Amino acid sequence: MNSTDDSYSMASSLPSSLDQTPLSSLSAASSYASLVNCDETVSIHSESHQHFDKKTKKISTFNESKFLSTSDSNNTNNGSNNINKRTSCSTLQNRHVNKLCSILEEPIEIHGQGNFPTLNIVSKDFLIELRRAFHINNIDITDVRLNGGAASYVLTNDKAFSYSDIDFIFRCDLSSESTWTQIKTIVCECLSQHISSTSSSSSSFSQLSFSPIIIQAAYVEKVVRVINPSNNDSWALMSLCNVNGQNIELKFVDRMKRQFQFSVDSFQILLDPLLDHYEQTFKNQQQTNKKQAYYNQYHHSKQQYDYRSSKNNRYVSSSYRLPTISVECVYGSFESALTHLNRRLIATTSPERICGGGLLKYCLLLTRGYRPYDNGIASWQLEKLMCSRFFIDYADINEQEYKLLAFLSSHFSNDDTAKYRYLLQLRLIIERSTVCLMAHERNLTLTLITQLATDYYYRLYDEYNTYNLNGEITTTEVTVPNSITIDVIYHNEWDEWKSLHTPAKKQIQSQQQQQQQDN
Repeated sequence: MNSTDDSYSMASSLPSSLDQTPLSSLSAASSYASLVNCDETVSIHSESHQHFDKKTKKISTFNESKFLSTSDSNNTNNGSNNINKRTSCSTLQNRHVNKLCSILEEPIEIHGQGNFPTLNIVSKDFLIELRRAFHINNIDITDVRLNGGAASYVLTNDKAFSYSDIDFIFRCDLSSESTWTQIKTIVCECLSQHISSTSSSSSSFSQLSFSPIIIQAAYVEKVVRVINPSNNDSWALMSLCNVNGQNIELKFVDRMKRQFQFSVDSFQILLDPLLDHYEQTFKNQQQTNKKQAYYNQYHHSKQQYDYRSSKNNRYVSSSYRLPTISVECVYGSFESALTHLNRRLIATTSPERICGGGLLKYCLLLTRGYRPYDNGIASWQLEKLMCSRFFIDYADINEQEYKLLAFLSSHFSNDDTAKYRYLLQLRLIIERSTVCLMAHERNLTLTLITQLATDYYYRLYDEYNTYNLNGEITTTEVTVPNSITIDVIYHNEWDEWKSLHTPAKKQIQSQQQQQQQDN
């Protein structure tokens, strides 16, 4: 999740591998309630209203304006083509709509717990089913939006850009808790309909009827409910489980004060015109099929008549007309955010107001080649603010460990190399930018990160020294990024200081050849 990754805090009941030391300097700080695998109500301390003190520096966006036409309501009235630099809305062109369609039309696996079958869900069909069910049950959905990394993927021209979760936002009224209960029931009922239609499911599953509580326990990884009247927050989240980290995140928003972490994940694409297009196309296709069946029935003795290719079929040409799709940037300036995305720049406003500080996401962007952009906040100041907020929200070492492990699992899947590089980057930032902790508290967190990094390093080291029958190395070489240096790591099992280095490939091969000659 992008903005949702740190929009709430997660406490852990898992035991830590380290002896816990009380965080005395943060004893007065409040940590948020646990929101993992349960549906709880959270009250968050009030914060001052978000403000924008500094305007983003003007950067030439000639390349970005080639493929995105920006809409400005002020310029529409007078017919002017001038672009307002601070406008927050824009319109996608066809090739970006095609990228959006590829996301919505791609099947995604939702993995069930225990013996429950894996569901292959197509996002567009699932969203249409939910919209229809909400309408039948008199739940008013203002609009449906695509948010987070998937929305950034649609807009960026970076071919190396990747995303994990697929975040959908449903804007609706959550003033009544009965409405939220009804929404959860509808989502689970839609999931249960896919069980009977799954080819891999056994006949026993397809014939059984499951309650929404059982479906939620089987397919929903996490349920969150946040209510904070003082901060004007009222929203909820349901995360559908995917073991590869590509969860479907359904967020139901009534009010949310902070909707983004960084400018690169602040885009929200309105999906209702495209979903209406899919529905209308499906209806037209059904009518066309009926006409085709009619002609085939009454002209079976003659040459088959292809009604679909007839010029009288008014549905054929209209089915391929893509609708106009709007996109909104909650960061403020659409063009500035798009420039940051395409040039891999890290920019945000009021980082101390992001739950968790955005520290974990910030380090993730650094490992992907992004660099801080000074929009009024220097990088050293940005890092200090994020570290301070992180240790306020996650004051306990168990909370820090669980949050970190959950972040690694959801963003890196089984890529141990990426996890190792990320932990080194995180350790570097915390070591140089943490000012709110005492020395032993800071060292406790650094030791936790170092132990995790050491575990991943020796996993990769073992894989690196694994040869197949032909004597070739089966995995790629592990290297430490140039911007990160760890001199030594203390390994308790060997009771000595071990230098952190990467074994040379040629050196290992020569040693192996020498051993073969000696034998």
